Amino acid sequence: MTARWYPIEEADDTLFATAPLYHARSVEVPYSAQETWEALTGDGVSSWTKGMRRLTWTSPRPFGVGTTREIEMGGDFTLRERFFRWEEGHRKTFTGVAGTRSIFRHLVEDYVVEPTPYGARFSWRWAAELNRPWSFFGPALDKLSFAPVGRSHIDGLPGYMATQRAAAGR
Repeated sequence: MTARWYPIEEADDTLFATAPLYHARSVEVPYSAQETWEALTGDGVSSWTKGMRRLTWTSPRPFGVGTTREIEMGGDFTLRERFFRWEEGHRKTFTGVAGTRSIFRHLVEDYVVEPTPYGARFSWRWAAELNRPWSFFGPALDKLSFAPVGRSHIDGLPGYMATQRAAAGR
C-alpha cells in the first residue's frame, strides 16, 4: 500500500529561536572528528537511536546541499528530510519536507562535529512546531517521544562507535 504524504513547511535556522519545541545536546566522543562525521553520515544511525527503525538516503553520494533521506520511526511514521546546509566533515542541517502523518508544521535539525584534544564534540539542535491537533499535546509528546529519541540519538553515538570499532578489530 502506498503511503500518503503530508507536506511539512520548510524552515531554516530561524526556527531554532521561535519554535515551541526545542532541544540542544552535546556529547564528547573519544574518536576523531572524521570518524564521528562518518558515523553520522553512514547507514547505521537507526541502529542506535531509540524509536528509529530505518534510515534511507534517497540521494546518491557524495552528499551535499539538497541531499534527501527518509527516516522510518515507530508507529508507522516516516519523515522525509532535505539538507539545506552541508559542510563536509563539520556541519549539516535539514528541514522536514513531508511525513506520513500530519504531525509537523515545521521541523529543523542541526548537527555540528568539532575536533577536541581528546576526540570530537558532537552538538545537536532540534526544533519543531506541530500541526493541530498534535500541538495541543506538544508537551506530552515532547516528554514521551521527542526528548527521549533525541537523547538516545546523541548519547548513543559513542557506544555505537565503540561497537563498530570492535567489530572492525581496531
